[in-house]
Amino acid sequence: MNYRIYNAENHDYPIVFSLPHSGVDISENMRKKLREDAILSNTDWFLRELYSFLHDDMNQTLIENNLNRYLADPNRSPQAIGNGNSYMDNVIYKENTFGKPLYKEKLSKDDIGNRISSYYYPYHQALEKLLKDKIDKFGKVFLIDLHSFALYPKYEELDTCDFVLGNDSDKTSSKDFRLMITSMLEDSSFSVSNNFPFSGGYITKHYGLEKNIESLQMEIRYSTYIGDREFGEEELDSSIIDKDTFNETKNKLNIVFTKIFDVIKDFK
Repeated sequence: MNYRIYNAENHDYPIVFSLPHSGVDISENMRKKLREDAILSNTDWFLRELYSFLHDDMNQTLIENNLNRYLADPNRSPQAIGNGNSYMDNVIYKENTFGKPLYKEKLSKDDIGNRISSYYYPYHQALEKLLKDKIDKFGKVFLIDLHSFALYPKYEELDTCDFVLGNDSDKTSSKDFRLMITSMLEDSSFSVSNNFPFSGGYITKHYGLEKNIESLQMEIRYSTYIGDREFGEEELDSSIIDKDTFNETKNKLNIVFTKIFDVIKDFK
C-alpha cells in the first residue's frame, strides 16, 4: 500500500496529521534506473516511530506515506516538473538533497507521468478525504504536516532550533494557532523558530488556502530526537538512534500534544 491511515473514523478532534516524507519504499522500476552510487538522503527518518503515540495512544487521525519522497514527493506541486535540477523544485527529483545525480539516464516523460499518477495523487486523494470528513463533522479542521531536518538549507552555518513551525507567515493558519504551538513547545524546553527557514511546503500552502482548513508545517531537527551527531549524505538505519534521546523527546511531545488537544477540543 502506498500509504497507511490511522483512525479515519475517529472524530474526537478536528485535526489531521500528515507524514508525507516518512516512507522508505521505492518501486522496482525506480531501483533499476538508479545509479549504483545514488544515496537517498534526508528522508524524514524515524518520524513514524517518533509520532506513533498520536495514533496508538491518542487515537488521532493520521496518514503516513510508505513511499520514499524520491519516488514522488507529495510535498511538491504536481506541476513542478523540469524546473532545473534541485530537489526543492521538482516533484520527481533528478538529484538528491546534496545535489548528486540519481539516475543512469534522464527519466522519460512517461516515467514521470506514471509516478505522479501512481504514487503522488493517491496520497493527496486520501488526505483530501480525511480533511473533508473532519470538515463535515466540525465545520473546520486543523492540518499538521510533520517533517524533520538536519540543517537549515542555504544557512548551514547558523545554529538550528529544535523545531521550525511554518504557516507561510500566518497565511495558512492563524497567528494564534502558530503562537499556541510555539508556546507549548517552549514550555517543554524545546527551542522554536517560526517560518525560518521553512515557511511550509506544498501541502501546508495548498490546503491552508482552502476555507475551513488551518494548516501548519512542523519540522523537528534530527539531533533533537535521533541523537547528538552530525548528519551528512547518508541513509540511516535504526541502530544509530540514541534511545535515551529518542524516548525523552517522544515523552515530551506526548505532553505537548495533550495540551494542544485540550485547546482545540473547543472547536467541536
